[in-house]
Amino acid sequence: MRALRLLASVLAVGVLAGCGLRADGPPDEEPTLAVPELVPVSGSVPEAVRVEIPRLAKDSAERRARRVTVRVRNVSCLGVGVGSGFAIARDVLVTNRHVLAGADTVEVSTWDGRTLSATAAEVGVLGDLGLAYVRGRLPQVGSYGAPPEPGDEVTVVGYPGGEELTLAPGTVIDLEPGERYGIAGGRIMRLTSHVEPGNSGGPVLDRRGKVAGVVYAYEVSTGFGLAIPVDSLRRLAREGGFEPVPSCGSG
Repeated sequence: MRALRLLASVLAVGVLAGCGLRADGPPDEEPTLAVPELVPVSGSVPEAVRVEIPRLAKDSAERRARRVTVRVRNVSCLGVGVGSGFAIARDVLVTNRHVLAGADTVEVSTWDGRTLSATAAEVGVLGDLGLAYVRGRLPQVGSYGAPPEPGDEVTVVGYPGGEELTLAPGTVIDLEPGERYGIAGGRIMRLTSHVEPGNSGGPVLDRRGKVAGVVYAYEVSTGFGLAIPVDSLRRLAREGGFEPVPSCGSG
């Protein structure tokens, strides 16, 4: 399988946010989720103050964050959704499974103003992760950092609401069992970083600008951001945990 071979080679060398339905799509419905309550990509989000570019990110790290992060637009039978993603190869990006769900057309916008078409190829079996193959070259490939630990300073990068790119600083609070959040296997890290619909699929970067995780939701009761740690992505690559994207309306 192309995705397994590609991810394995990339990782050897070296996820509330989410895609919200835009105004031109059908209205969202708040999903029913297990405790603790989560707001997924398509959910509503409380009024929040836009954060400034984080102090922890040096100019070089900020530039890398902008180059490696892309805006993802999904056109499907469910409407038009937006999310974020990041490059793991010049023609492959990682995002969330729910960002790619049912995609008929996937468009990727880069920091330098280009719009590329993509194929929503495969999604994670064990986690809210997905891959898309891009027709064209992405500006910069992300590099992977060490698995995050509580107390680590991080930055969430993405395109909330499908609008301008933002960088939201924060700290890793803890790592909880994935089952508590509906993710089979692995752990989920909770962050103080503010996330919104449209951030889903974007990278969580460490202080050196390396990928520490993938944003996928936020916790309603606390407002904490939730992300899948980078070691779960490595696990999927190692164990072959990807499958074809389900057809529109099938899940």
